[in-house]
Formats: sequence, structure tokens, C-alpha cells
Amino acid sequence: MFLSLVILIVFIITTLVISIKSKWVFIPFGTIILVVGITAGCSVPEETVQKEKQKPVEQALPQKLPDNNQATKNETTQVETPVQGQTAKVISVTDGDTIKVQLANGLTEKVRLILVDTPETKHPRLGVQPFGKEASNFTSKELTGKDVTLELDVGQRDQYGRLLAYVWFGNTLFNERLLEEGLARVAVFPPNTKYVDRFREVQKKAQASGIGIWSIENYAQEDGYHSEGTVETPPASNSNSNSNSNSGGSYTNDPSDDQETNLSCAGKIKGNANSKIYHVPGGSYYESTQDNIVWFCTEAEAQAAGYRKSKR
Repeated sequence: MFLSLVILIVFIITTLVISIKSKWVFIPFGTIILVVGITAGCSVPEETVQKEKQKPVEQALPQKLPDNNQATKNETTQVETPVQGQTAKVISVTDGDTIKVQLANGLTEKVRLILVDTPETKHPRLGVQPFGKEASNFTSKELTGKDVTLELDVGQRDQYGRLLAYVWFGNTLFNERLLEEGLARVAVFPPNTKYVDRFREVQKKAQASGIGIWSIENYAQEDGYHSEGTVETPPASNSNSNSNSNSGGSYTNDPSDDQETNLSCAGKIKGNANSKIYHVPGGSYYESTQDNIVWFCTEAEAQAAGYRKSKR
């Protein structure tokens, strides 16, 4: 470009000189400016043109469009997949883990909840077990009259003809709720094991909290509930404990033992000879503890006899 300007200036000067000497008509100054402009415009560096040609194609494109696939994935994770099963209305509750429902077609079914087992309330031999009534009342309160979805597993009926199901109301799995409240234990009967790992994790939390059935030591076991049996008796040196005990022997309950006969102290403490748990007046289970009672005047006496305090 510099060389072109030099040549142009030389040309203009030469032309002016010749014009003056030869008395030519003076070249209009505007014409000179026009020639200069054209020359300058035509002298755009080749390097600049080359750079324009080499601009990346993506600079001319709009900003990156949103990933439609990613958006779809995000929406999918936020929306829960509806539970597949039969809709029904709960019309009555038999006990904590058994309900009666009316299906959409009008038929009624007795339903046994899968993977959970609550203490008995109507068993011909076991009678009413600890926390059996609490579990039954909880199920009745939460489910009676509610619309639920019955999710089936591999095996659909038990030996008694009851429908086996996971019971959902809304987004809540009721089988799991019983475990959370400490009103049921995990009971596995293959091949119905869909939620077994999930349920066991919930059960561990309830155990760690010592709520419900887990507040009674050695009560809930893998093979069921142990509300009866023999245990080590309190030491014979404890004069306020049940007189029907023998050191080193087993405890045998007598109905009269459950009556409060020692009136030498106020605020009597109830110890359960089977569970080895004592209850203080005002405690959640003080009044409901009626069987296998051993009386203590102080908590220190109960603890010295090998009992621990109820967590509720």
C-alpha cells in the first residue's frame, strides 16, 4: 500500500509540472482526490482479505442451542414413575399388617402387606403382643376409607388366599411407614423381595432410635416376636423385687405378683421380668405394662437388678 501511494504522489507532481510548463488546463483538485481515493480503496492489503476468508464458520452461527436430550433427562428425574397396580379403597383393618379393600370392579379382598410383620392382636395362642394394638390403630387411622394402590410382587397370594401387596397411598409406601414408626419388623418370604434392601435400611434406623418394638430388648427377632419366655431373675438381695424368684433360676409369673403389694415407697417403678426393662410413673408404657411385673422403689434398685430404663 505504501508503494502505491508513493507512485501516486510522483504521478500527481509530474502531471502538475508538465501542465504548468506546457500551459495545460489545470487538472481540477477534486479529480486528484478522486483518483487518490480509488487508488487507496483498491489497495486493501491482501493479508486482511485472507484473514476474512479464514474466519471460523462457527463465528457466523448462533450460540450453542440447548441440549434437548439433556433437558428431557432432567424432566425425567423430577417426575416420579406412577406405581403400577390395582386401585382400591380400604374398608376395614384386621390388624397392623392386614386390611380389607374394595377393588375398582366392586369385589372385596383381604390384603396382607408384603415384607413386614406387626405384632399380633387376635392370634388364638399368642393373644395380644406388645405394640400389636399400636400397630393396628396406626394402620386403621392412616388407611381406613383411603384410596390406595396395590402393587403386587412375584407371588400374589399366600396360603390363606389373601392378596399380597405393597400398599401405596399417594407417593407413600405404607409398608415402609410401619417400619419407620417401629411398629413392624422386616419379614422376608421369597420370591416377594422387591423392596427388601430398602426396608432393611429403614428398619436399621428404627432400631438405632429404639422406638416401638425396638424399645423392648430381644423382643423382635428374625423368626418373629418373643413376648414370652424365661429370663435371669433379679438378685435375691433385692428385697423389693418379686418374691417368686430364685437365684440362678427362671422367672415364673404368678397373677398375684403383678399386684402392687409393697407400699413402703411412693412412685413405684415397674420392671418387666421378661424384657428386663423398667418403666417409671408417667412413662408411655407404665400403665399398659400389666404382666410379669417386678416392683422397685428407685431406678438405682432396678438398674442394680439388671434392668434398663424404657426409652419412652
